[in-house]
Amino acid sequence: MKISYNWLKEYTDVTLTPAETADKLTLLGLEVEDVEEIGSDFENFVVGEVLEVRTHPNADKLQICNVNTGEETVQIICGAKNVAAGQKVPVAKTGATIPVPMKDGSYLTIKKAKLRGETSNGMICSESELGLSDDHSGIMVMDASLETGTPLKKVLQMEKDSVFEIGLTPNRPDAACHIGVARDLTAVTGKELNNPYKETGVSEGSIEDEISIVIEDSDKCHRYVGLIVDNIKVGESPAWLKNRLKAIGLRPINNVVDVTNFVLHEIGQPLHAFDYNLIADKKIIVKSFEEEISFTTLDSVERKVPAGSLFICDGNGPVAIAGVMGGENSEVTDSTDKILIESAYFEPSSIRKTSKQLALQTDSSYRFERGIDPDVQLRAAYRAAELIAELTGGTILKGYADVHPVKTEPKEVSLRVSRVNRLLGTTLDMNFITSTLGKLEIETSRIDDDTVLCTIPTFRPDISREVDLIEEVGRVFDYNNIPRPKTAPFFSPERLSDWEVFNQKARNIAKSLGYKEITTNSLLSKKEASLLSDKSLHIDTLNPVSLENTTLRTDLIGGFLKVAAYNFNRNATQLKFFEVGHIFRKSDKGTWIDGVEEHTRLLLGVSGNKSPESWQGKEEPYSVFDLKKDVEALFTELKISDELIRKADGNLALTYNYNNTVVAKLSSADSNLLKGFDVEQEVFTVEIDVTKLFELGIGRQDVTYKPVPKFPVFEFDAAFTVDKQVRAGELADQIKKTAGNILKSVHVFDVYEGENLGNEKKSIAFRLTFLDSNKTLNIKDVEPVVKKIVQQLEKSAGAKLRS
Repeated sequence: MKISYNWLKEYTDVTLTPAETADKLTLLGLEVEDVEEIGSDFENFVVGEVLEVRTHPNADKLQICNVNTGEETVQIICGAKNVAAGQKVPVAKTGATIPVPMKDGSYLTIKKAKLRGETSNGMICSESELGLSDDHSGIMVMDASLETGTPLKKVLQMEKDSVFEIGLTPNRPDAACHIGVARDLTAVTGKELNNPYKETGVSEGSIEDEISIVIEDSDKCHRYVGLIVDNIKVGESPAWLKNRLKAIGLRPINNVVDVTNFVLHEIGQPLHAFDYNLIADKKIIVKSFEEEISFTTLDSVERKVPAGSLFICDGNGPVAIAGVMGGENSEVTDSTDKILIESAYFEPSSIRKTSKQLALQTDSSYRFERGIDPDVQLRAAYRAAELIAELTGGTILKGYADVHPVKTEPKEVSLRVSRVNRLLGTTLDMNFITSTLGKLEIETSRIDDDTVLCTIPTFRPDISREVDLIEEVGRVFDYNNIPRPKTAPFFSPERLSDWEVFNQKARNIAKSLGYKEITTNSLLSKKEASLLSDKSLHIDTLNPVSLENTTLRTDLIGGFLKVAAYNFNRNATQLKFFEVGHIFRKSDKGTWIDGVEEHTRLLLGVSGNKSPESWQGKEEPYSVFDLKKDVEALFTELKISDELIRKADGNLALTYNYNNTVVAKLSSADSNLLKGFDVEQEVFTVEIDVTKLFELGIGRQDVTYKPVPKFPVFEFDAAFTVDKQVRAGELADQIKKTAGNILKSVHVFDVYEGENLGNEKKSIAFRLTFLDSNKTLNIKDVEPVVKKIVQQLEKSAGAKLRS
């Protein structure tokens, strides 16, 4: 956003230099990103008269001109083809500096010189060399009535200026204009603010006989003000107005449009002028359409305006896209003699949506979408009407239209002096604080010795809390003035919640097992999501950034497969990754949002070679048992291994259950899944539902000290003959469940198959470790327990004790 230094001085007595002003604004939170020097004071530039022109004897393209500068007649060499005797021209005398920089950034100072043997004492300038336009086709020919020797500054009515490029943050719409910036500046300089919008001289009355204004969509248009100026004569704007607009990079158009742009950049209220005679049925209707509308805007571009966008319409249809740009069918032209001035408040999100969808941001939409002052519309319209009437010779019709269905009342926020000083580290008194806020037009009334009630002006939507007011005091006081404390308080970090501790513990165990952490996108394409789960579980985004990111993931394996494909394509051979992330599924129950179940899961995944090929042997690929070993180790570290029931589903899938609730599933990715994610290697993953583990309360037991047992363990080996399809893990679970607390561990130490057992039989040998903390166990103590185990295994799995 551009702010002119000279323009600022109209609203406050600025005694600071442009550089000092830029520093003050930056400290106030209005960061000045660049300062550009524009224009010129045209010192040593005058109006000259060309008395004689003759061809240069040594150069066909140069001419020798005798020029009267008012003080003397000098010889100037000129290369322009349009130079002729009798012309009045701008002359840069020796010592003058051309205001437009050269290609290398330096500025040319005119000196007495010789060109092809002929002396030149100055320069006849083109418009581009004076910075007036881009026209460099020839010299600038001026009005013949001008007096020779008149300083060029007086003729052009131009001035040197500094333009600040301010990186305005979205929360400060009040500073998107010169008066808003001047208000902040006066707060730190102590000068008065000259605000022409404090009062309005608009005459009371109605103009309903001239125009009818109806707001059909009051959710998107909170206020619409209309004023009419009649008997105008559209023409060129005066130099002062054109200079103001040019300084901030705007192109002057005419004395009506230029005034609306001037008021926009003066107070921040966007305006629009309609040719009154082109308004059908003398009606203005503010409404949105349910279908797409084709509309030609002021820049003569036909645009497809999406459904739901707000329009300004007359009796025949749209005449402007509300808050963005007017229409070609109602624009002000040289033949316009009567105008309707629009000054409205449009709901910010509506304008932002339309502007983004059209990829069209204007000075108006920039301000509307940030939120303008909802209380300035009438004053801004009258300010524009006064200027237009003055510049065009027109007459402001008595009365106005002001349709105001949604009114905004000033907010009230209490402020404690003690709180100000505690947060800022200062010792400011109430008088200073109220005086500072008063400079920002925040009214205060005292409640008690420590508290004031602040009335927030409607142009400051960013102030809603006490801390916002404290920030206002701090930035005006200047953070550099806050004394450095002699001591600093020590703050101990807040204790981590049980959830955070449990989550971090699972992460740390995965790292200790040699897994590297990955973080993947929680969005997948529809095709990828369909490979992982049923579509009935999918949650699609309403406005996806791309077709590759449309659906929230229901499992973590999709991200792992993408990472696997990426790494294998770059010649990686060993993948051992883990991820902690959220998964989302449609559900009757909602975790945070109705209908959306969100859980945190821990994924462990392996793929590729466990060990590379070497002189010791061939490479060894990962198997599902490598992953199972790590999963068992993780559950052991979490101290929940003994509480889980394992259920196998075929040879390559295993679920872990607690109280009939599945808390983890280990599996091998099937061929369709691998093909869909372009992975050629086998992939083994386990997804552990961390949320369920936490909710079930397992793995969160407090760590307690137990002394080392004083008595020795008693080991007992038992071999059972079972059918081949019976799994050792299932038998081990049965043994643990039957034996009770006296059994400390059980593991398989031998599996045997032979003809003596039968074709469909095998023998599994277990080593059972018993321990009693109160006595030394013997065979008599263990035998009854072993008997119960034998009976249970025979009943549940048909097992026979071999030895």
